[in-house]
Amino acid sequence: MIKETFAAVGHSARGLLRGWPGLALLNVLYAALLVSVYWFFATGVATTRQLVISAVTFVLAPLLFFVLQAAAAHFAVGTRGLGGLLKRALRDFWKILLVSLPLVALGVGLFYLLNKLDGYLPKPDEAARAASAAAGPRAVPPEPLRWPEALSSSLWILLLGFILPLVAAHLWLSVARDGLKATLRRFHRVAGRAFLPRPVLVYALGLLVFALMPYFIIYTRTPVKAAWGELVLFGLRLALAFVFTLWGWTITLGALGAFAPPATTDAAPHPEPPAPAPAEPAAEPQMQT
Repeated sequence: MIKETFAAVGHSARGLLRGWPGLALLNVLYAALLVSVYWFFATGVATTRQLVISAVTFVLAPLLFFVLQAAAAHFAVGTRGLGGLLKRALRDFWKILLVSLPLVALGVGLFYLLNKLDGYLPKPDEAARAASAAAGPRAVPPEPLRWPEALSSSLWILLLGFILPLVAAHLWLSVARDGLKATLRRFHRVAGRAFLPRPVLVYALGLLVFALMPYFIIYTRTPVKAAWGELVLFGLRLALAFVFTLWGWTITLGALGAFAPPATTDAAPHPEPPAPAPAEPAAEPQMQT
């Protein structure tokens, strides 16, 4: 199983590099999504112009997100041309949005419940923690693991960072390959296939690339004395985070698609073989007179 998983990831990575026209479109869509999100948070609401920009980016950012996911799903199932990929992404992004609505509602509910859970868990003594940090790392022994905090963090990562995106990826791939109607008819089967061993392993490997690697790239500090060097290093960090996030997610979708059979080919029960016809009795030989 592990060998097949790595083979699927490698095949998806080679397909990503060979389909450079579609990859260029994915890069443009992802860059536009990041710019729209940046303008939404960076623009104030003091003037009419700023209000208009905030309203436009508030609507544009989710649309770009689903257009990007539609393009990535079609790219993963084999559409690599620039024109065909853009056409199918614009045609199917609303289908991706429609099948994602139950997951969005579930995510909002989980977010609310996890926040409630955090409120009920016992809180550590912040004053003691601040005093320990001020005393230095060698003054006091390290704090023991706080199981309530570990439990809460694990639930946040497992539910909102692993399970929901994994199910969403399978639904998006099914829409791109089989269409909206087939996906809705077999919604539970498509979602259930997300938890098979191979898709779980593929997504776990992809999570290291498109989520954890960009996090460490952005937040790892490298001491640089020159101001221009720090600026260049920051630009390289952003570029690497961009590549790992988008390319890693696209490679993960391609590998998931290799283990997800089309929804229209669900195995049907095999009919029982027909019963053999009874053998005719042999004719009795006639007595010669």
